[in-house]
Amino acid sequence: MKKPAGKVKSTAPCGGCRNNFYNGNNDLGVSRCWSLKDARLVKRWRIGWWTTPTIPGAFVQVKTYDCHHETGRYGFSEDLPLHAVEPVRLLKEASE
Repeated sequence: MKKPAGKVKSTAPCGGCRNNFYNGNNDLGVSRCWSLKDARLVKRWRIGWWTTPTIPGAFVQVKTYDCHHETGRYGFSEDLPLHAVEPVRLLKEASE
């Protein structure tokens, strides 16, 4: 028996991910990344590889999928490092 179709996840948080190529951004006929089905939307701390980690604002809180990878561009961390100075936090949402 087939499972009922669930809500289709947005690919907006996939922007910049190395696997976003598989979300229809190719000429191979592949329309969905294999990670998207099980992906969870999470908050992460992002830092550019070129950024000195001890400067104010080096860490920016973002919402993305837990499978997101931007090799050679950004690093993502679940926890804010102790050495972070004046991190840029997401605004509180009405539901939080």
